[in-house]
Amino acid sequence: MISLGCVDAGVTEAQCSAYLKEVEGLTRKPLAQVQEGIDRVKIQHLPAQAAGMMNVKEAQQGLKDLGFFPGGQVDGIYGYRTQSASRLFKEYVRSVERLECMPDGQFGPKSQEHLRRWLRDGLRPNWQPAVDAWTAGTLSGEFAAWLAWLDAIKAKYLAAPSPVLKLVNQFKVPSDTRKVKDWDFSPKTGVHLIRIRREVMSGKFDDIFLLLIKGLVYKFQGTTDPGATKNPAGVPFLVPGQHDYHFGWHQSTYLALKPERRGVIVVRAGKDGKLTPEDLDRGLEVNNTIDVHWGGRGLLGQVNSWSEGCQVITGSVYVDPANHLVSCKPLAAVTPPEPRDPESKKTRGAYNVLLDLVTALGSDVGDGRVKYTLVDAADLALLPERLRQDLARLGRDIVALAGA
Repeated sequence: MISLGCVDAGVTEAQCSAYLKEVEGLTRKPLAQVQEGIDRVKIQHLPAQAAGMMNVKEAQQGLKDLGFFPGGQVDGIYGYRTQSASRLFKEYVRSVERLECMPDGQFGPKSQEHLRRWLRDGLRPNWQPAVDAWTAGTLSGEFAAWLAWLDAIKAKYLAAPSPVLKLVNQFKVPSDTRKVKDWDFSPKTGVHLIRIRREVMSGKFDDIFLLLIKGLVYKFQGTTDPGATKNPAGVPFLVPGQHDYHFGWHQSTYLALKPERRGVIVVRAGKDGKLTPEDLDRGLEVNNTIDVHWGGRGLLGQVNSWSEGCQVITGSVYVDPANHLVSCKPLAAVTPPEPRDPESKKTRGAYNVLLDLVTALGSDVGDGRVKYTLVDAADLALLPERLRQDLARLGRDIVALAGA
């Protein structure tokens, strides 16, 4: 069974050490500080593979040839990006082909059978034409419409910045939050994650996240409601606008998105936890703990007190580029210990899909940063009517799934 940390017999100790140093450089944390469990990579050399079984290099090359790992290295090391490519492929088999397949990151005999079938039959994912068009510089459909909407939002706030964006433009402390003039929605320079805040402090997972990657649009569910805090200054709200994020470790347990270098700009609400215009009078601050991370199964459950300003993606559901609502409920964990225990047969569900898209499908895009843009529901007025209706329908479909 091939799993995280497995390497082919011919991979040297020097190559393994170089890989581990690369991981620590990208995530900016020594692996010794990451909690033990399935998310912490430990190198183990594989014995010679049995006849008919793939080694790591063969699996990597197959995933690369099929388009699930375009920027991946075929190096014989089953690391985090290879694991993501494997999960992304297996999720496609599960959700699109509707075949029995568990996207758990392990690449055993059944997974290899599916990969060999695809290679033998010349199959490609149904989203490949959109990726090919993006590669050729052609943007169309929903992807182009969302980017045009983001450009319209930038033009709006360049001409008439809101009170909070005025403060952001005037803010002198270095941060990973961009001033309006520096918002960048170029389709080739990075991956874009957009969060539409439907209602401030509703206490529910009722916000929509859009992932724009290589001509494709995926939609996720979550929240930015900050829950509660022990800080007497109040709960932190991430300010609207664009922020630079990178992959790192959330609370030293699993991979998440973290502020790129210094931290992002927040404004703190008063004692009641409600953000009001008067809160801006107390000014802004830089906070380096506002992660984009997993939030359990989620759906329409209460945020309660566990999210202190973080941007949270739930595990139960996502919408694929064909606008199909995909349920991950059968495999989505509820609590953090579950996905760390292989015996639970639970994963982080839809959150893993987002992670895998960025790390595997986006492995050849830009400089590795994710541009995270927070917009409010009022900005939907600039969106074409068709897309507004699609979002409304998505909200209804999620409610229906929650009750299923």
